[in-house]
Amino acid sequence: MQLKNLPIPEAHVFGIVLGVLLHLFFKVKIFHSAWIGHLVGWPLIVFGTGLSLWATGEAGEMDISSPQKLVTGGPYAYSRNPMYVGWLMIFLGITFVINSIWLVVIFPIVMFYIHFVDIPKEERLLEQKFGSKYRGYQNRVRKYL
Repeated sequence: MQLKNLPIPEAHVFGIVLGVLLHLFFKVKIFHSAWIGHLVGWPLIVFGTGLSLWATGEAGEMDISSPQKLVTGGPYAYSRNPMYVGWLMIFLGITFVINSIWLVVIFPIVMFYIHFVDIPKEERLLEQKFGSKYRGYQNRVRKYL
């Protein structure tokens, strides 16, 4: 498995960094007790990381920024965007572990950007490259879960 196949969505990273910085200067907590955030957050981080790594492994040696084949096995049999789903879980997990309302506020903005900018761009590329094969895949497999 090569790290070039583990894309890190810039919107997620930007949102997490911005939320953490806001939290450092203006602490507004979600939970009164930090253990609640850890109890909910760590499993999300672990599962999201595992899902992203599984999706990366399924892509194999192929450079996913310029795919030569349509990947439909593994987690891609259940979600057309398992890496984004994994990063969503990681983002929420970090939100709960850090216990920051700022990340709760930023999360929908990040998801809006991913849903309406990043994913449509990727879908257009895949449809251009794989045509009816990709459209059939779109009809069979949900966008997220």
